[in-house]
Amino acid sequence: MTGADSADNSGTGREEKNRMQEKENTEVIRRNYDEAPEREWERTNQTIEFLITARMLEQTIRSGEKILDIGGGPGQYSLWLAGKGCQVTLFDLSSGNIGYAQRKAEERGLPLKTICGNAMDKGLYPEEKFDHVLVMGPMYHVFQEEDRRKVIENALSVLKPGGKIYVAFINLLAGALYYLDEGPEGLAEEMKLGNEYGECLLENRSWKGAAFTDARFDALPEICYFMDSFGLRQVTMFGQEGFLASNLTKIEALEEPHRSLWIDFAARTCERPEYLAMSSHIMYVGEQKNSAGIMGAAGVDGAAAGRASPSVRLLTICFRAGS
Repeated sequence: MTGADSADNSGTGREEKNRMQEKENTEVIRRNYDEAPEREWERTNQTIEFLITARMLEQTIRSGEKILDIGGGPGQYSLWLAGKGCQVTLFDLSSGNIGYAQRKAEERGLPLKTICGNAMDKGLYPEEKFDHVLVMGPMYHVFQEEDRRKVIENALSVLKPGGKIYVAFINLLAGALYYLDEGPEGLAEEMKLGNEYGECLLENRSWKGAAFTDARFDALPEICYFMDSFGLRQVTMFGQEGFLASNLTKIEALEEPHRSLWIDFAARTCERPEYLAMSSHIMYVGEQKNSAGIMGAAGVDGAAAGRASPSVRLLTICFRAGS
């Protein structure tokens, strides 16, 4: 993790610089995935993150439903869902990822539609509506607030009334959890870089910069406020590695039944609000309002939430999954 700064971009003089930076970031990210789509495939190939996420998706997605997988990389989740009888369209920035997914789909005899391009480009989105939209990668790599909003708004524009959106974020603590897993000495080296990651940890504010590629690590309160701003009913939030992120290497190396036992406990507790920060990736699941613009019965009244104090409102938004 190098050459980073805080996700706080206040100041009008930085707008043009931010535009140029975002364009450069996009090319860095595209090249990263174009060069080695198999690396991203293996990163989630029956790993803890994939198994817990798949288990959660199975609770709401049914065979025959239409899925748009935005930023789905080389198609790990797309192909899994296609194998379950869903009608899947994979949308990714990287032509390398798209080509890899198409080859995998052909090998498995699975139907898969694909779109290659930037999720911020509204003109690339199909005219059809989807039962579910996965936004699995863009929030990792899109830095600017305006651009992040554009991605979510584009995704919601093709979601059916009552449909669900699934948005994945890299947790701010992911860097620290990585070093706890791979080598605790790494944190000292990180601090020598002067990239503000340590300051962001201490202040619980989002960080952005060069990690595995250009990436953004989001503070949990900022995730909650960002997603709440779209007027969705929050279905749940969960940690995609559960409470296992600081010990992934050890757990992945366990023999059965020990590996499955740990993963089962992590999956069964992954929605507990007090455990969210123990996961490197956090997924928000929200439901689109129906055609009448009415929230589901379990939704929080937006006006009431807006009148509440910031601390009460944050607890309402972030912790409602555990109520």
